[in-house]
Amino acid sequence: MLAHARTPEGRAILLRLQFRKGLSVEGKVLPRAFLAKGADPSGWVPFENLSPEGKRWALAALFPEDRWRQEEVRHTVRHPDVESVWTLAALFTGHGQNYDKVMAENPGLPEKLREGDTWRIPRSLLSVDLGGTGPRPVRVQPEDDLDDEARVAAYRNLLSFGEDAQGKFAAYRMRKGEALYSSVVIRYTDRVDPKGVNDLAERIAKRSGIADVRGIQPGQLIKIPLAFLADPFQSEGSSGLAEEREVRAEVRRIGHVEAGPKLKGVRIILDAGHGGVDPGARANGIWESDFVYDIAMRVRRLLEQGTEAQVSSTIRYPGLGFRSREEIPNPSRAAEILTSPPFAVDGESPSAVSVHLRWVLANDLFAAFRRMKGDMQKTLFLSFHADSLHPSARGSMVYVPGASLVPSTFALAGAKTGQVAEARRSARVAFTSREKLQGEARSRQFSEVLVRALQKDHIPIHANRPIRNVIYRGRGKWVPAVIRYSTGATKALIEVANLTNDDDAANLKDPDFRERYAAAVVSAIRAYYRK
Repeated sequence: MLAHARTPEGRAILLRLQFRKGLSVEGKVLPRAFLAKGADPSGWVPFENLSPEGKRWALAALFPEDRWRQEEVRHTVRHPDVESVWTLAALFTGHGQNYDKVMAENPGLPEKLREGDTWRIPRSLLSVDLGGTGPRPVRVQPEDDLDDEARVAAYRNLLSFGEDAQGKFAAYRMRKGEALYSSVVIRYTDRVDPKGVNDLAERIAKRSGIADVRGIQPGQLIKIPLAFLADPFQSEGSSGLAEEREVRAEVRRIGHVEAGPKLKGVRIILDAGHGGVDPGARANGIWESDFVYDIAMRVRRLLEQGTEAQVSSTIRYPGLGFRSREEIPNPSRAAEILTSPPFAVDGESPSAVSVHLRWVLANDLFAAFRRMKGDMQKTLFLSFHADSLHPSARGSMVYVPGASLVPSTFALAGAKTGQVAEARRSARVAFTSREKLQGEARSRQFSEVLVRALQKDHIPIHANRPIRNVIYRGRGKWVPAVIRYSTGATKALIEVANLTNDDDAANLKDPDFRERYAAAVVSAIRAYYRK
């Protein structure tokens, strides 16, 4: 949406409001006093690059019907096609992540904006730049500094179990600064996709006698039906809890695999999700494929330059090769899985073919490593992705292959192999119960090291449970094929960022962030194999 306005000097100027991208102002005649220090006045100037004076002017020019009072701002919705609660939170409070706080202040209004509705932004939420006190930071919970096993145990200790006329449930008391979406649904049920989180939040709210999820106060009793609890939080005697405890015991019991500081004798396969005609998840003006490919290529370069590990990739962009980039302007349209012959990800075959060929290729490379007397305990498979989750989720998540969901045997049908040489040798897998258990345990060990490396470099990780062994979509749960069928001793699928979260998306656009992320991954690999 474009709006015409005039600067205080009377010069005509354009303002542009874009859905999920926010507000920007034509820079060529913008007064210098309206620019933040160091801001570039050429082209369109983003709202965040305006000075406090410039921000106040821009909002008044774009929303002339808004009423600015000492204690609050009353915003009238006039452009519901491009306005959203996230946009309002970003413009008026300084950050879209405060959308739940804005919603809580307007309990009678629907989340989907309607023309003519008036939204209240109190001074306590209004950003300091706009004359407010700014929203208080979310309270840090004591579990945040714990390792994965201790964190899950601490979350479990916050639950009690009961039964009423509607059946058995786990009871949780909300704490200050918590929200039903993140602190209950995402934490305790393994659901993270937007629809799944929203639907289950509504169901749990109804089960708990809560009419409006935005009005939940600290101390509110939340009833979570047992059927929706993730395995670590199931009641005593359940098979899910027993399997969880068996894996945790194996993590503590399994021996550490050592390599020298140069990772000599370590075989690493790097995979970057999607590619070619499949860009993967999209949000906030970026897409999954190219950005995670760039991180994987940076990891490859750092390993090749600084270690003696044997490194391969499953996928290559022909026009780019294995190089990284500072700028990623458009989705790459060509990609190939590095089988014999290379398999083009061009849409001519079902997308499942390219997905399966990744683990087929990796397993074939691992088999060749074993034939050359390589130590299979020193094999590592990493697949890089970026997700599109509920916007309240931020930071990296790491998925490991849940032992209970890995099959004992599996073979690809000929139609799903792409007729490549590797498929004739490595399209069939078989795992013993012991191998499945050790596969999850070693992968959890590595993921714990990776999370610590990311935290050390101040890279955001998922606030509740950054390491998981299952993905829920709809009514099913599963483990991604690339790690489910991998014969590597250690394997993980790394969700680098949540593209629907503005902060995560901004990070992924930044080449410095991508380089820091790659360096943290390499540091984690070194630490995992360190004596």
